[in-house]
Amino acid sequence: MIVDSHVHVIAPDPARYPFTPRSLSGQWYLDAPCSAERFEDEMAASGVDRAVLVQAVGAYSFDNAYAADSAAARPGKFLSAACIDPMGPAPPAELERWIGERGMQGLRIFAVSRTTSWLGDPATFPLWEHALSLGAHLIVTIMGPHQLAELIAFLEAFRDAPISLDHCGFPDAAKPESLFALARFPKLHLKVTTHVIDSGVEHHGEPEPFVARIAREFGAERMMWGSDFSQTHDRSYAELVALGRRAFGGLPAREQAACLGGTAARLWSIAPSR
Repeated sequence: MIVDSHVHVIAPDPARYPFTPRSLSGQWYLDAPCSAERFEDEMAASGVDRAVLVQAVGAYSFDNAYAADSAAARPGKFLSAACIDPMGPAPPAELERWIGERGMQGLRIFAVSRTTSWLGDPATFPLWEHALSLGAHLIVTIMGPHQLAELIAFLEAFRDAPISLDHCGFPDAAKPESLFALARFPKLHLKVTTHVIDSGVEHHGEPEPFVARIAREFGAERMMWGSDFSQTHDRSYAELVALGRRAFGGLPAREQAACLGGTAARLWSIAPSR
């Protein structure tokens, strides 16, 4: 089974699902939008069994409606991860709405900052504890190694909870030691997305060496592939899937299976395909 752990979909009807962009990384959602319906066809053509629809903060901010509706309409194909604003007017109510009422299975803790964020602030921790009590899988998004100190503070507080790190925290493949230092947190899992694979290609000329080194440090059972489609759209989805397969191709077959689907299936309680 192949599971794409990191996908962004865009509604074909902006009147029903209006954009509320945050100007994070360009207008990709206008340049190359991909609906859930079209993405399901892309999955079938590329042999991908399941996918996690991660809230597209750059397009919709904290309005999770399209990801929630798309996953609810196709429970055999999609799971979904919401995002809320911890500094907003009523974050606990938003958690109840999206996780409790709408049934989104994950929560994306979007702490991207060019300096530091609230990620390591203990005042936010009760909110994430509440998300865990609702059954949500927690995903953390940071911008790079400059945010590792606050990530570590967060991980220290949530040592017993399985946590996924988007894009491996955007590491520098030439200087990955700060990423590898996080291996001491046994519940931390890494999304090895196209960004990470491309970084490995840039520094090593091919994707396999960097991915193999991550596997040595963390273990394949803590790694999962994600395409980042359609935010990453400089290649077709089929090409991104092929790149993912190649990146893990140097690992033993059992480890490849974990990275391409097994780890994500365990974290998201996905039953094996029939």
